[in-house]
Amino acid sequence: MLRSLIHNLPIRTKLLGAMVSVSLLGGILTVVAGGYLLNRLVLSEAERRVDVALNTARAALSEEGERARLAGAVAAEAARDATNWADDPAEVSRVLEVLRAKGGFDYVHLIDDDGVIRATARGEAVGRDASASQMVRDALSDGVAHTSLRLVPMIELSAESPDLSERALIRTTDTAMSREGGPSELRQAMVLEAVTPIVHTGGQIDGAVRVGMMLQRNSDLVDDIRGSIFTMDTYNGRNLGTVTIFQDDVRIATNVTNAAGQRAVGSRVSEEVYDHVMGEGQTWIGPAYVVGTWYVSAYEPLMNEDGQRIGMLYAGVLKTRYDDMRARAMGVFIGIAVLVLLGIAGAAVYSANRIAGPIAELSLAADAVAGGELHADMPGILTKPEEPGQYEIDRLRWSFHEMVHALRERDEKLRSNLEELQEATEELRRWNDSYLNTLEFITHELKNQIAAMKINVLALQGGFVGEMSEDQIEALDDVHASIVRTEEMILNYLNLSRIEKGELEVRTRPVLVVDDVMTPVMRDLRGQFDEKDMTVSIEVGADVSVQADPTLLQIVFENLLGNAAKYGEDSGRVTVTGEKREDGWVELAVRNTGPGVPADQVRELFQKFARVSRPGELERGSGLGLYITREIVRKHGGDIDVRSEEGEWIEFNFTLPRPDVLQGQHLGLDDLDDEEDMPEMLGVEEARGAETLIGGDGMDWLSDDDDDDDGEYPALIGGDEPWPDDEDEGETELIGGEPTGAEDATDSAVKEEQQPADAPADSADDPLSQLR
Repeated sequence: MLRSLIHNLPIRTKLLGAMVSVSLLGGILTVVAGGYLLNRLVLSEAERRVDVALNTARAALSEEGERARLAGAVAAEAARDATNWADDPAEVSRVLEVLRAKGGFDYVHLIDDDGVIRATARGEAVGRDASASQMVRDALSDGVAHTSLRLVPMIELSAESPDLSERALIRTTDTAMSREGGPSELRQAMVLEAVTPIVHTGGQIDGAVRVGMMLQRNSDLVDDIRGSIFTMDTYNGRNLGTVTIFQDDVRIATNVTNAAGQRAVGSRVSEEVYDHVMGEGQTWIGPAYVVGTWYVSAYEPLMNEDGQRIGMLYAGVLKTRYDDMRARAMGVFIGIAVLVLLGIAGAAVYSANRIAGPIAELSLAADAVAGGELHADMPGILTKPEEPGQYEIDRLRWSFHEMVHALRERDEKLRSNLEELQEATEELRRWNDSYLNTLEFITHELKNQIAAMKINVLALQGGFVGEMSEDQIEALDDVHASIVRTEEMILNYLNLSRIEKGELEVRTRPVLVVDDVMTPVMRDLRGQFDEKDMTVSIEVGADVSVQADPTLLQIVFENLLGNAAKYGEDSGRVTVTGEKREDGWVELAVRNTGPGVPADQVRELFQKFARVSRPGELERGSGLGLYITREIVRKHGGDIDVRSEEGEWIEFNFTLPRPDVLQGQHLGLDDLDDEEDMPEMLGVEEARGAETLIGGDGMDWLSDDDDDDDGEYPALIGGDEPWPDDEDEGETELIGGEPTGAEDATDSAVKEEQQPADAPADSADDPLSQLR
């Protein structure tokens, strides 16, 4: 209904609607694409900034470690220069306390070369073993200062000062996206430590100085880092940028505030961030939900002295600020897009009105011309445009007028020539019919004469008319070869005639490929393979059957195997394969070693009268064998293809349909699974799927005594059937096999007059016995 309504709208409305729709669609796509690009641009800028902020925070934390190392170096230098530091521990503790207080550190230890604390800035840690720390062991062994993070139990901190253990205890609170489980409180403190060795002149290490700064609730540190990155800017009453130090997934020092406006110490990070940073050890950059507010955030893992992940460093900026920036940019962008669309819409209305009127007139005139009114003209005054750039609609109206005038003249001319064309077509059809009939008649008559000549040549070769000299025998061999080639060409021309006239009929039935086709074909071609000492391998299972015309299928194999014998290399190999496919088809292939075909000539093999040129080749065919082969395969519903490696091999592959189940049962194919029955059905020693080699002495299984193919050539002109008389013009099968029509008169006479009385009737040595 809607489609019909739109179809019947005036052209002005359609044109206007099309222009507006295209403009609107373009505007929408522009807004969507622009919005996406703006969003990515703003988000990328935010991510870039927090990445820089994270790098800055890392650098600031490293500076604190360097400051602790320098403080330790000062204490180590003082201890190295003192001669009685071990005799006056009170004085040493006073010096260490001054250093701790001025540097804002939480503890300073003086450690001997055995790793035992000998003096502290404050507290009761003297006598404790500090060698459990990897940094202490490294400093005492390599004499190099080390800085790292370490988790210190509360009991160690309480020995320094009760307020340190109180700061270390943090009770955790879950957030909306935090992972399940996790600690309910922290009883270890994350400490930034620096251990500096005391090295005397000569390289002797007498001990070390350890300086520690606890990060738990160290608000001054994170505020100083935030101030150096984001200053103290706020946005909508919240800190624009924030910095946080995590122990595991718990915030231990932060300037992120909760809903009550207090520092969110003890809150936990989201599960997604925890898995990415603490679980996989990767840096996270992107939007993250931080204590009820979205931030564009960056997280990275923090490692202890043993390389284990113990926490995270975070820097983030409020996502709301960038969302507002994007919204303002999108508002401006959409406003500009709307103004542009309004301008386009106005231009579309003007253009539609300017174009639609003349087009409507053209439409009416075109309808009249389509109805056969070639005398219709455009309404209004028509003037021929003088300049190429003149208004296109006027040029179109004038061109339509000229077109109608030209159509009117052409129509009159076509009508006057129509009868002449029909007469010429009929004459061509008669000539084509005459050509095909003449071709069939001439080749048919030539075949009978060639058959008679062949019989006489065979009689001469067999010595039935007297002894022949070697030169005469050699000359007769050449004549016989020429007769065979001529006979093959005649058969191909006869078959071409049948195909061209559309008289080829395919009478299919279930056919066993080996028994019904390969056996008779190989018997006829055995001599050609023996002459070139070629080996033929039949790799077709005994139960492989196709739904085909057996006579036509024999012609296919005769052409393919005949070409293999003719063009294959001496002492080469010919392989025939066949296998059933699951899609209901049988794939067959004939392959032979030899010169092959150049790649640029492979596709020409199936063309009519196509011949492939090979250097030094003397024997040439009619160029019809493969064309006829392809037509037969296609008549069966299959197809044929060729592959070749020049100088190595050539292979022809074709497909034929498999018989249906009922036809297979009629053939007895359901019994072919019994391996004991196969040799009896095949007449060979191999079971189904076995490879039979034919060539040289290996062709004995195709002896002349094998009569499995007797009477299976009723559709051929040749074989055991007589040549068709003139009244057999309705015959539709292709022609193949050996000519025997003239044998009734000539061959019988030769046999009666020249064959010895005691000669066997079907001797394999008798050349006339090959004429079947």
